[in-house]
Amino acid sequence: MSEPFVFKVNLGGMIDILANHLYSSPDVFIRELLQNCTDAISGRQLQDKQFRTGRIDIRLDGDEESGLQLLFTDNGTGLTEAEIHKFLAVIGQSSKRDLQTGRILDDYIGRFGIGMLSCFMVTDEIVLWTRSAKQPETAYEFRGKPDGTYSITPAGDDVEIGTTICIRAKKGCEQYFNEERVTELVRYYGMPLPFPVMMHGSESTYRINQWDTISASNEHDSIMQLGKQIFDNDFIDYIPLESKSGLFSGAAYIMPYAVSMHSKNTHRIYLKNMLLTEDGTAIMPKWSFFLQCFLNTFQLRPTASRENFYEDELLEQAREELSECISKYLLTLSRKSPQKLQRIIDVHFLAIKSMAAEDDVFFRTFMPFLEFETNMGRMTGRELMTRHEPAAYTGDMNQFHRTASLMLAQNQLLINACYVYDTGLLRKLSEQNEELIFYPLQLVSFEEFLEEASIDLQKEAKVFLKEAKTAFTEYDCDIQLKSFSPSSLPVFYMLDENAEIMREIQHSKENSNALFSTMLDSFAEEIEEYNAVLYLNGSNPLIMKLLQIDDAEKRKVCLEILYVQALLTGRFPMRGGELALLNSRLIQLIEWGLAT
Repeated sequence: MSEPFVFKVNLGGMIDILANHLYSSPDVFIRELLQNCTDAISGRQLQDKQFRTGRIDIRLDGDEESGLQLLFTDNGTGLTEAEIHKFLAVIGQSSKRDLQTGRILDDYIGRFGIGMLSCFMVTDEIVLWTRSAKQPETAYEFRGKPDGTYSITPAGDDVEIGTTICIRAKKGCEQYFNEERVTELVRYYGMPLPFPVMMHGSESTYRINQWDTISASNEHDSIMQLGKQIFDNDFIDYIPLESKSGLFSGAAYIMPYAVSMHSKNTHRIYLKNMLLTEDGTAIMPKWSFFLQCFLNTFQLRPTASRENFYEDELLEQAREELSECISKYLLTLSRKSPQKLQRIIDVHFLAIKSMAAEDDVFFRTFMPFLEFETNMGRMTGRELMTRHEPAAYTGDMNQFHRTASLMLAQNQLLINACYVYDTGLLRKLSEQNEELIFYPLQLVSFEEFLEEASIDLQKEAKVFLKEAKTAFTEYDCDIQLKSFSPSSLPVFYMLDENAEIMREIQHSKENSNALFSTMLDSFAEEIEEYNAVLYLNGSNPLIMKLLQIDDAEKRKVCLEILYVQALLTGRFPMRGGELALLNSRLIQLIEWGLAT
């Protein structure tokens, strides 16, 4: 049996993978340096339970001529010579393991042992000085190059316990060695870190992360100020995010303006106090598009690039608990601060409706605050819940406008349910209260609203109707005389479903090419029967005046104008000749007027 071969790793190829495939941007090297420092501090805290003075110091030296240098120093556990060989020189090996069991320690952020390699995206050499808290008698200097070579030599006595990493900017990467840029990235990646991260700047030394400055005496204002600082938004309020199982903590800020359901807001989602992602898709509820979250978790698993979460049962649990936090807060507002809740609903009614449509408890709480468009004006859910007369609804905007006034005259409520979730909410309202009846508009028989005209009027209109029916055959429309409310409405155009389809087909044919027109003809042939009626209102003064005109041509012209007016009022798709018909008939009326 031959001896086993050993894999060889092309370090240059690995760095190319990091730069162009694994990491989204070279600036993640700042995150990796922060993580290394943070893990070293966590390691020292595990070894020494009395150690509570963790700190990271950052310095920038040099200039563009002599070379820009960036130094990260931590007072963490440091490395022995053996650990340098084991953890810095072996790709894929992580120092975040128990040296006895090999188990990854939960206190650490990193998991994959390749983070420091990201520095080679911006430098041609990594220099490290370190002194181990376990073996403090000797300090070491490590120098590593992207070709895979490295050296370890003893360091001077001035190296304290901990580690300093020094990198010099390679050509084209100078923008990452700017004090303002480094400060911005450190604050971005490590805002919640629980110990000081200090910048030794050109003019002063200052603390970059300010997470611990939230005032206990005015916590609400402090957290709102933090949201303003992070997201540059003046939010309506924030929702405390505290997982009941300890999976996460943070705040969800309520956007001050309406956003699209499909918009993707940026978030700040941290893993063990270090930024993991701005993409909340993996953990945020689908309906939470009106929120921006500042969230920290210690237990969820990161992907290899540490730029999102690994999909598992723990992540699903976090999603459920996050949804519960948001829902409970809004439910509490409905009892303690209904005015604030109403403001949130006014801005984000779509998100609130989506939650109410999915959750029964949420529905019962928020339905009274939601508003609906009706033929009697805007009505709240509370008004609908206390109105026990049956009400119709339609998901067709045009149908709503065609029939709103007709039903209003009969004191019949019609709800415009064409907006997202409205139909589902009305159905749920009926399901949860048997006394409330909401039915689709197509079940309404409009003949219930129509009354027979008086015998005298029918006799007077007999000849007129006969002429009109003949004249209107070219419009595929019947003419009938009825009396209905409101009396101010002279005509009402109604057609069945097949007739509406035929009108859509004819409208489309006029705006299509020959090939598509032939296809539409085949669709039309499948419709055998359809019915369209123009109802004349015998209670309307204009119709009664029209019946008294002796000139048949003038009656026809007036009726054709009323016909087109009914189409426009009902928002029906207009055929090309119908608008032309209106214009020609109006011109004719004007000419008759001028001739007299």
